[in-house]
Amino acid sequence: MKYIFLSIVALLIFSTCTTDFVLEGEWEEVPIVYGFINAEDTAHYIRLEKAFLEPGGNARDLAQIPDSIYFGEDVQVYLTNISNGQTYLMERVDGNLEGYPRQEGTFAQTPNYLYKVLDADMNLEGGETVALSVKRGEEELTSAEATVLTKVSPTETQPSNPLRLKRYTNIISVSWRMGQEAKVFDVKLRVNYKESRNGGPFEEKSILFPVSSRVENDQNKISEKTSFRSGDFYQFLGGTLEKSPSIARTDLTVDVIVRGGGKEFLDFLDVYDANLGITSANQIPVYTNLTKGLGIFSSRSDGERTGLTLDLESLDSLAHGIYTRELNFQ
Repeated sequence: MKYIFLSIVALLIFSTCTTDFVLEGEWEEVPIVYGFINAEDTAHYIRLEKAFLEPGGNARDLAQIPDSIYFGEDVQVYLTNISNGQTYLMERVDGNLEGYPRQEGTFAQTPNYLYKVLDADMNLEGGETVALSVKRGEEELTSAEATVLTKVSPTETQPSNPLRLKRYTNIISVSWRMGQEAKVFDVKLRVNYKESRNGGPFEEKSILFPVSSRVENDQNKISEKTSFRSGDFYQFLGGTLEKSPSIARTDLTVDVIVRGGGKEFLDFLDVYDANLGITSANQIPVYTNLTKGLGIFSSRSDGERTGLTLDLESLDSLAHGIYTRELNFQ
Protein backbone atom coordinates (compact mmCIF):
# COMPACT_ATOMS: atom_id res chain seq x y z
CA MET A 1 0.00 0.00 0.00
CA LYS A 2 1.02 3.59 -0.49
CA TYR A 3 0.36 6.76 1.46
CA ILE A 4 0.35 10.30 0.17
CA PHE A 5 0.65 13.25 2.51
CA LEU A 6 -0.16 16.84 1.52
CA SER A 7 0.25 19.30 4.38
CA ILE A 8 1.50 22.69 5.46
CA VAL A 9 4.33 22.32 7.94
CA ALA A 10 6.31 25.45 7.17
CA LEU A 11 6.33 28.28 9.49
CA LEU A 12 4.00 30.68 10.03
CA ILE A 13 6.53 32.64 12.05
CA PHE A 14 7.92 34.07 8.97
CA SER A 15 5.60 35.77 6.52
CA THR A 16 2.74 33.81 4.95
CA CYS A 17 4.92 31.28 3.17
CA THR A 18 3.49 27.74 2.96
CA THR A 19 5.11 24.55 1.77
CA ASP A 20 3.28 21.44 0.50
CA PHE A 21 5.01 18.12 1.09
CA VAL A 22 4.06 15.22 -1.19
CA LEU A 23 5.43 11.94 0.16
CA GLU A 24 5.00 8.36 -0.98
CA GLY A 25 6.09 5.11 0.66
CA GLU A 26 4.94 1.74 1.94
CA TRP A 27 1.83 2.06 4.07
CA GLU A 28 2.29 2.93 7.71
CA GLU A 29 0.67 5.30 10.18
CA VAL A 30 3.03 8.27 9.99
CA PRO A 31 2.93 10.97 12.69
CA ILE A 32 3.07 14.55 11.43
CA VAL A 33 3.95 17.21 14.02
CA TYR A 34 3.99 21.01 13.89
CA GLY A 35 4.83 23.08 16.96
CA PHE A 36 6.66 26.26 17.96
CA ILE A 37 7.07 26.93 21.67
CA ASN A 38 7.02 30.59 22.72
CA ALA A 39 7.83 31.33 26.37
CA GLU A 40 5.68 34.47 26.15
CA ASP A 41 2.51 32.55 25.23
CA THR A 42 -0.10 31.80 27.90
CA ALA A 43 -0.68 28.37 26.35
CA HIS A 44 1.39 26.09 24.12
CA TYR A 45 -0.18 24.16 21.22
CA ILE A 46 1.04 21.22 19.15
CA ARG A 47 -0.59 20.02 15.95
CA LEU A 48 -0.41 16.24 15.58
CA GLU A 49 -1.81 14.45 12.55
CA LYS A 50 -1.16 11.26 10.64
CA ALA A 51 -0.64 10.40 6.99
CA PHE A 52 -1.79 7.34 5.12
CA LEU A 53 -3.76 6.25 2.06
CA GLU A 54 -5.86 3.13 1.85
CA PRO A 55 -5.47 0.99 -1.32
CA GLY A 56 -7.31 2.64 -4.16
CA GLY A 57 -8.16 5.65 -2.01
CA ASN A 58 -8.10 9.30 -2.98
CA ALA A 59 -5.87 11.50 -0.81
CA ARG A 60 -8.01 14.61 -1.19
CA ASP A 61 -11.20 12.75 -0.29
CA LEU A 62 -9.59 11.14 2.75
CA ALA A 63 -8.23 14.51 3.90
CA GLN A 64 -11.82 15.61 4.48
CA ILE A 65 -12.46 12.71 6.88
CA PRO A 66 -11.24 13.58 10.42
CA ASP A 67 -10.52 9.93 11.33
CA SER A 68 -8.13 9.75 8.37
CA ILE A 69 -5.93 12.64 9.50
CA TYR A 70 -6.15 12.56 13.32
CA PHE A 71 -4.98 9.97 15.82
CA GLY A 72 -7.54 8.63 18.28
CA GLU A 73 -7.78 9.34 21.99
CA ASP A 74 -5.47 6.38 22.70
CA VAL A 75 -2.54 8.60 21.62
CA GLN A 76 -1.08 11.06 24.12
CA VAL A 77 1.24 14.04 23.65
CA TYR A 78 3.69 15.05 26.38
CA LEU A 79 6.02 18.01 26.91
CA THR A 80 8.94 17.61 29.30
CA ASN A 81 11.00 20.47 30.68
CA ILE A 82 14.44 18.84 30.61
CA SER A 83 15.77 21.52 32.98
CA ASN A 84 13.63 20.35 35.90
CA GLY A 85 12.51 16.93 34.70
CA GLN A 86 8.78 17.76 34.89
CA THR A 87 6.52 16.10 32.30
CA TYR A 88 3.10 17.46 31.30
CA LEU A 89 0.30 15.64 29.51
CA MET A 90 -1.19 17.90 26.85
CA GLU A 91 -4.96 18.16 26.53
CA ARG A 92 -6.58 17.46 23.16
CA VAL A 93 -8.74 20.47 22.27
CA ASP A 94 -10.60 21.81 19.25
CA GLY A 95 -8.60 24.73 17.85
CA ASN A 96 -11.81 26.19 16.42
CA LEU A 97 -13.01 26.71 19.99
CA GLU A 98 -9.62 28.04 21.14
CA GLY A 99 -9.60 30.92 18.68
CA TYR A 100 -7.43 29.15 16.09
CA PRO A 101 -9.78 28.09 13.27
CA ARG A 102 -8.32 26.02 10.47
CA GLN A 103 -8.15 27.74 7.11
CA GLU A 104 -10.23 26.42 4.25
CA GLY A 105 -8.36 24.01 2.04
CA THR A 106 -7.53 20.36 1.54
CA PHE A 107 -8.09 19.21 5.11
CA ALA A 108 -11.22 18.85 7.23
CA GLN A 109 -11.89 22.06 9.14
CA THR A 110 -14.03 20.52 11.88
CA PRO A 111 -12.91 19.26 14.27
CA ASN A 112 -9.53 20.98 14.35
CA TYR A 113 -7.66 18.99 16.96
CA LEU A 114 -4.66 20.52 18.74
CA TYR A 115 -2.82 19.52 21.92
CA LYS A 116 -2.58 22.18 24.63
CA VAL A 117 -0.80 22.87 27.91
CA LEU A 118 -0.93 26.12 29.91
CA ASP A 119 2.31 28.01 30.45
CA ALA A 120 1.13 28.68 34.02
CA ASP A 121 1.76 24.96 34.56
CA MET A 122 5.11 24.74 32.77
CA ASN A 123 6.52 28.26 33.44
CA LEU A 124 8.97 27.98 30.55
CA GLU A 125 11.96 30.32 30.35
CA GLY A 126 14.43 31.13 27.60
CA GLY A 127 17.37 28.75 27.39
CA GLU A 128 15.48 25.74 28.75
CA THR A 129 15.23 22.55 26.68
CA VAL A 130 11.81 21.04 26.03
CA ALA A 131 11.22 17.48 24.83
CA LEU A 132 8.15 16.44 22.87
CA SER A 133 6.94 12.84 23.04
CA VAL A 134 3.98 11.24 21.25
CA LYS A 135 2.92 7.88 22.72
CA ARG A 136 0.32 5.19 22.35
CA GLY A 137 0.44 3.45 25.70
CA GLU A 138 4.09 2.56 26.26
CA GLU A 139 4.95 2.82 22.56
CA GLU A 140 6.66 6.05 21.56
CA LEU A 141 5.45 7.07 18.10
CA THR A 142 7.84 10.01 17.75
CA SER A 143 9.84 12.55 19.76
CA ALA A 144 11.89 15.74 19.36
CA GLU A 145 13.72 18.39 21.40
CA ALA A 146 14.06 22.16 21.10
CA THR A 147 15.57 25.00 23.10
CA VAL A 148 13.13 27.69 24.24
CA LEU A 149 14.08 31.12 22.90
CA THR A 150 14.78 34.03 25.21
CA LYS A 151 12.47 36.93 24.35
CA VAL A 152 13.50 38.96 21.31
CA SER A 153 13.45 42.68 22.19
CA PRO A 154 13.87 45.54 19.68
CA THR A 155 16.13 48.27 21.06
CA GLU A 156 14.90 51.78 21.82
CA THR A 157 17.69 53.53 19.91
CA GLN A 158 17.69 51.98 16.45
CA PRO A 159 15.75 53.23 14.65
CA SER A 160 15.37 56.64 16.22
CA ASN A 161 12.02 58.00 17.26
CA PRO A 162 10.88 60.04 15.43
CA LEU A 163 12.10 58.35 12.26
CA ARG A 164 14.28 60.49 9.99
CA LEU A 165 13.41 59.38 6.47
CA LYS A 166 13.66 62.62 4.48
CA ARG A 167 16.47 61.60 2.14
CA TYR A 168 15.69 58.56 0.00
CA THR A 169 19.33 57.42 0.34
CA ASN A 170 19.26 57.39 4.16
CA ILE A 171 20.11 53.98 5.67
CA ILE A 172 17.93 53.23 8.71
CA SER A 173 19.20 50.61 11.17
CA VAL A 174 16.93 48.28 13.14
CA SER A 175 18.51 46.50 16.10
CA TRP A 176 17.36 44.03 18.75
CA ARG A 177 18.56 41.82 21.59
CA MET A 178 17.98 38.10 22.02
CA GLY A 179 19.37 34.91 23.52
CA GLN A 180 22.13 32.92 21.82
CA GLU A 181 19.65 30.15 21.02
CA ALA A 182 17.79 32.33 18.46
CA LYS A 183 19.27 31.56 15.04
CA VAL A 184 17.18 33.32 12.38
CA PHE A 185 15.04 36.47 12.29
CA ASP A 186 12.37 38.11 10.20
CA VAL A 187 12.05 41.90 10.48
CA LYS A 188 9.07 43.98 9.38
CA LEU A 189 7.63 47.42 9.96
CA ARG A 190 3.91 47.66 10.61
CA VAL A 191 2.75 50.91 9.05
CA ASN A 192 -0.40 52.20 10.76
CA TYR A 193 -2.52 55.03 9.38
CA LYS A 194 -6.07 56.32 9.17
CA GLU A 195 -7.96 56.39 5.92
CA SER A 196 -11.11 58.15 4.74
CA ARG A 197 -12.94 57.41 1.51
CA ASN A 198 -15.26 59.86 -0.20
CA GLY A 199 -15.26 62.20 2.78
CA GLY A 200 -16.42 59.49 5.17
CA PRO A 201 -15.08 58.78 8.67
CA PHE A 202 -11.43 57.88 9.12
CA GLU A 203 -10.76 54.18 9.74
CA GLU A 204 -7.61 52.57 11.12
CA LYS A 205 -5.53 50.60 8.61
CA SER A 206 -2.13 48.90 8.59
CA ILE A 207 0.24 47.22 6.14
CA LEU A 208 3.55 45.37 6.63
CA PHE A 209 6.78 46.62 5.08
CA PRO A 210 9.32 43.74 4.80
CA VAL A 211 12.75 44.87 6.01
CA SER A 212 14.70 41.58 6.10
CA SER A 213 13.27 38.10 5.71
CA ARG A 214 16.28 36.11 6.90
CA VAL A 215 18.87 37.50 9.30
CA GLU A 216 21.03 34.69 10.69
CA ASN A 217 22.79 34.49 14.04
CA ASP A 218 25.61 32.07 13.26
CA GLN A 219 28.00 33.33 15.96
CA ASN A 220 25.87 32.91 19.10
CA LYS A 221 25.45 36.67 19.47
CA ILE A 222 23.00 38.31 21.88
CA SER A 223 22.33 41.36 19.70
CA GLU A 224 21.79 41.84 16.01
CA LYS A 225 20.72 44.45 13.50
CA THR A 226 19.66 44.99 9.93
CA SER A 227 18.77 48.06 7.85
CA PHE A 228 16.63 49.47 5.08
CA ARG A 229 16.80 52.45 2.74
CA SER A 230 14.35 55.31 3.25
CA GLY A 231 13.54 55.39 -0.44
CA ASP A 232 12.50 51.72 -0.35
CA PHE A 233 10.05 52.51 2.45
CA TYR A 234 8.35 55.30 0.49
CA GLN A 235 8.43 53.27 -2.72
CA PHE A 236 6.71 50.38 -0.91
CA LEU A 237 3.94 52.68 0.32
CA GLY A 238 3.46 54.14 -3.15
CA GLY A 239 3.31 50.72 -4.76
CA THR A 240 1.02 49.15 -2.16
CA LEU A 241 -1.59 51.73 -1.21
CA GLU A 242 -4.38 52.67 -3.60
CA LYS A 243 -4.04 56.05 -5.28
CA SER A 244 -7.29 58.00 -5.60
CA PRO A 245 -8.30 61.65 -5.12
CA SER A 246 -11.28 60.38 -3.09
CA ILE A 247 -9.00 58.81 -0.46
CA ALA A 248 -7.42 60.85 2.34
CA ARG A 249 -4.91 59.51 4.86
CA THR A 250 -3.42 60.77 8.11
CA ASP A 251 -1.76 59.84 11.43
CA LEU A 252 0.94 57.51 10.14
CA THR A 253 2.89 55.62 12.81
CA VAL A 254 5.30 52.68 12.62
CA ASP A 255 5.79 49.55 14.75
CA VAL A 256 8.98 47.48 14.61
CA ILE A 257 8.33 43.72 14.56
CA VAL A 258 11.17 41.22 15.00
CA ARG A 259 10.41 37.49 14.96
CA GLY A 260 13.04 34.96 15.94
CA GLY A 261 13.22 31.24 15.23
CA GLY A 262 15.28 28.39 16.64
CA LYS A 263 17.97 26.27 15.03
CA GLU A 264 15.43 23.82 13.68
CA PHE A 265 13.73 26.48 11.60
CA LEU A 266 17.06 27.69 10.21
CA ASP A 267 17.86 24.08 9.28
CA PHE A 268 14.50 23.88 7.50
CA LEU A 269 15.29 27.04 5.51
CA ASP A 270 18.73 25.66 4.58
CA VAL A 271 17.18 22.44 3.26
CA TYR A 272 14.52 24.42 1.40
CA ASP A 273 17.09 26.69 -0.25
CA ALA A 274 19.33 23.77 -1.20
CA ASN A 275 16.48 22.09 -3.06
CA LEU A 276 14.95 25.10 -4.80
CA GLY A 277 17.86 26.86 -6.48
CA ILE A 278 18.46 27.55 -10.16
CA THR A 279 20.65 24.44 -10.40
CA SER A 280 18.27 22.18 -8.45
CA ALA A 281 15.58 19.80 -9.61
CA ASN A 282 12.96 22.14 -8.09
CA GLN A 283 11.62 19.36 -5.90
CA ILE A 284 9.81 20.25 -2.69
CA PRO A 285 12.29 19.50 0.12
CA VAL A 286 11.62 17.15 3.00
CA TYR A 287 12.74 18.30 6.43
CA THR A 288 12.01 16.90 9.85
CA ASN A 289 13.66 17.03 13.26
CA LEU A 290 11.44 14.23 14.64
CA THR A 291 12.84 10.81 15.48
CA LYS A 292 10.05 9.23 13.42
CA GLY A 293 7.51 10.72 11.06
CA LEU A 294 7.68 14.22 9.67
CA GLY A 295 7.35 17.83 10.76
CA ILE A 296 9.10 20.44 12.84
CA PHE A 297 9.27 21.12 16.56
CA SER A 298 11.09 24.31 17.51
CA SER A 299 10.74 27.59 19.38
CA ARG A 300 10.00 31.17 18.41
CA SER A 301 9.86 34.61 19.98
CA ASP A 302 8.18 37.81 18.79
CA GLY A 303 9.29 41.28 19.83
CA GLU A 304 7.64 44.60 19.03
CA ARG A 305 8.41 48.29 19.53
CA THR A 306 5.34 50.36 18.83
CA GLY A 307 4.30 53.96 18.20
CA LEU A 308 7.22 55.40 16.21
CA THR A 309 6.39 58.62 14.38
CA LEU A 310 7.98 60.52 11.48
CA ASP A 311 9.81 63.80 11.96
CA LEU A 312 8.53 66.91 10.17
CA GLU A 313 10.86 66.58 7.17
CA SER A 314 9.86 62.93 6.73
CA LEU A 315 6.18 63.86 6.90
CA ASP A 316 6.83 66.42 4.17
CA SER A 317 8.45 63.71 2.02
CA LEU A 318 5.45 61.48 2.69
CA ALA A 319 3.00 64.18 1.56
CA HIS A 320 4.95 65.53 -1.40
CA GLY A 321 7.58 62.95 -2.40
CA ILE A 322 7.66 61.34 -5.84
CA TYR A 323 6.53 57.93 -4.56
CA THR A 324 3.79 58.97 -2.15
CA ARG A 325 2.36 62.35 -3.15
CA GLU A 326 -0.69 60.72 -4.79
CA LEU A 327 -1.56 58.89 -1.54
CA ASN A 328 -2.98 62.12 -0.06
CA PHE A 329 -1.34 61.93 3.37
CA GLN A 330 -2.31 65.06 5.30
